[in-house]
Amino acid sequence: MITIGKYSIPELVSFADALRIAKMAIEKYGGKMSNRDIAEAMDYKVKDDASISGYIFRKFDDMCSYNLMKRERGYLSVTTVAYEALDPIDTRKAEQGKAKALRQMPIVNDAFTKWNGEIPQETAILSKVTTDFGLPWQEAQKNLELLKKLFIEAFPYLKAVTGTQMAMTTQDTVTGRDSGMEKTGNISPIGLNNELRTEEYGILKIKDDVSIDVAIKILESLKQKLALAIKKEGSKSENS
Repeated sequence: MITIGKYSIPELVSFADALRIAKMAIEKYGGKMSNRDIAEAMDYKVKDDASISGYIFRKFDDMCSYNLMKRERGYLSVTTVAYEALDPIDTRKAEQGKAKALRQMPIVNDAFTKWNGEIPQETAILSKVTTDFGLPWQEAQKNLELLKKLFIEAFPYLKAVTGTQMAMTTQDTVTGRDSGMEKTGNISPIGLNNELRTEEYGILKIKDDVSIDVAIKILESLKQKLALAIKKEGSKSENS
């Protein structure tokens, strides 16, 4: 995790990977997963806690920054929000849980609220994050791709819960490069090796059920925007 201004930003682990680990902890370990088991789930081979490097522990901190897990002595435990976000039956509750977890991240909550659910244009985003949130220019510039990746991954989850009105408020968006999950080995339980490419959200790598969920939300958001554009075009034709 890195600090930019007053905000802490996950650096090494995506929200999708944090969801994957939390889901594994619930389904296989009763909600508590040892440091060693988590390291191995990330494709690291470790003998015991003493052999876990500082780099891996930084990944643990990144996972906890998404509010799905919390650090305990020797293990990570799943939070109440994670149980909601990963509800296997109530899909609406799961959507709300994911949004709640992300809303608890100050930078995500502030950006989504300030920008009405839309990421600024590529040419404007650096200026916006510095002026809107008081981030130091050099630090924001250095970590801009990291910030964009976080916003691109998080906003579809929040839009799914907030509704279509906020999702359609602003037309300016960013062309993201890669909202896929960090590559930490072969983590696909279903053997997929596909990707969703869009001009607005960039490239999303389809690796597992979590990334499929993200893809669905992106497509739903684009569908809403298309419907609004068609409606506006129809209004122009009637007025001309």
